[in-house]
Amino acid sequence: MNKKWKKILLLCGMLVSVTACGKSDNFDQSMQKTKEAIVEKKFEQAEGFVEMALESKPKDEEAKNYQSQLKRYINALDKKEKKKYDEAKASLDAVIKIEHGSDKLVEYAKKEKTEISQMKKEAEKDDSKKEEKTTESSDKKEAASNTVWNDSKRDSLRGFMAQFSNKMGQDYKEYSKTSSVDLYGVNVPGDIFSGEWTMAINNQPVQVEWSETGEGSSPYQLVAVYSDADTQPYLQKHVYFFIIENGKPKVYVTQQNQGNNENYLHFSETQNTDIKAGFSQIVGGDVAQSTQSTSTSYENNKLLAAKVLIKMTNLTESNVSSLLNSTTTYSLYPNKSLQIWETGVYLPEDVTVISGNPLAAGMFTYHNNEDGTVTLYPVPSHYQDKEWDDPVKGKELANKVISDASVINIKDVSDDLANKLIPIIENDI
Repeated sequence: MNKKWKKILLLCGMLVSVTACGKSDNFDQSMQKTKEAIVEKKFEQAEGFVEMALESKPKDEEAKNYQSQLKRYINALDKKEKKKYDEAKASLDAVIKIEHGSDKLVEYAKKEKTEISQMKKEAEKDDSKKEEKTTESSDKKEAASNTVWNDSKRDSLRGFMAQFSNKMGQDYKEYSKTSSVDLYGVNVPGDIFSGEWTMAINNQPVQVEWSETGEGSSPYQLVAVYSDADTQPYLQKHVYFFIIENGKPKVYVTQQNQGNNENYLHFSETQNTDIKAGFSQIVGGDVAQSTQSTSTSYENNKLLAAKVLIKMTNLTESNVSSLLNSTTTYSLYPNKSLQIWETGVYLPEDVTVISGNPLAAGMFTYHNNEDGTVTLYPVPSHYQDKEWDDPVKGKELANKVISDASVINIKDVSDDLANKLIPIIENDI
C-alpha cells in the first residue's frame, strides 16, 4: 500500500474518532492525539491529527508549527533512509529552529542529527583517502570561517526561511546549482547556468555564478535559492535569489510567468524588509537601511499598494471593514515596461498594477515616486472601443493615458488603516 492511500485510511479512521466533538473540543482532542502520536513515534498519524486540528482552528500558531515540524521531520527520515544525509540534516535543522512547536520533535531531531552524523562517518570509512580528505575538509572549514558565506551561515538561512515560511503561510523550499524548481516551465537556477536563460536586473543581463563562499570572479555570487513555486497557485509563485553582490548581501525575486525573445528571466531586488534584513544579519552586513519604517521610506510593497487603494477608492474605517467581510481581493503585478494595449506605446517608467478580483472592484496603475507620492496612469481595464485597434487612433489614445497621468499624495493615509487591507492583497512585489 503506497503512502498516499495509507494516509487517506489513517485520516478516515481519525475522523470517526473525533466527529462527535464540537469545534473547540475537536481541536483540543486532535492536538492531544497529535502529541500522543509523536510520543509513540507514529508521525504519519500525528500529521493527520494536526491537519484535523487546523481544520477547526486554521490560524492557530502552535498547530501550524507542529504541522511544519512534522512535515520536515518526516522528510528528514525519508532522506536518511535514502542515505541523503546532508538533506536529512537540513530538514532536522529546520525542525529544531521552529519555535513554539513540539519540544519532543526537537528532542528527536537532535538525536537523529547525532545518529546521521555517525552514519555519514561510517559510510566514509572505506575511502582510502579519508585522512587526506578529512585534513583538506578541516582546512576548508577554517578558511570558510573567514569567507562571506559558509556552511554555518547556510544553516542559519535554512532556519530563518523555515520561520519565514510559517509567517507568510507559504512553503519555501531550498534549491541549488544541481537542484532546480519549475517556474512556469523554466528550471531555476539550472537553465540560467546552462545558458538557456539569462538573469536580468532592471532589463539588463547580468552574469551570475554559484558560490559556496560568496566570492568569485562574477560580481553576482549566488549562494542560495528558495522558492514556493511547488505549492503556490498560478501568478503567486516566487523565486528568491540570495546573492553576494560585490561583497554585499542582496535578495532578488522573480515572479515572471511569460517568455520573451531574449530569454531573460527578470529579477528585481525584493522589497520585503523581513527577508532583506534576515539575510543581511546572517551575512553580517549593514541592515540599517532595510529596517527603516515604510512610513518614511515608502518602499514599493503591499503597504504602499494598500495606501494607493484607500486613496483611490476613498475607503474609510467603516467601509474597509465591509470590504474585508466581502469576497473581494486584489492582486499586485509589477511591470518594468507596460505596453498600453497593442499600440506600441509604453509607459515611460516602471509601474505596479493593482487589479481587483472581480475586476469591477477597480484597477489602478501607478509608479512609486518614493517620496510619499505616486504617479497614477489612467490605464483602462477594458479596451472595448474599436478605436484602440486603429493604428493611428490607438496611439493617440495611449499617449493621452500618459499625458493624463496625475500625482497622488498618500502621506496622509495611516499605516494602521492600510495594514488592515494587506490580508486581501495577494502577491508580493
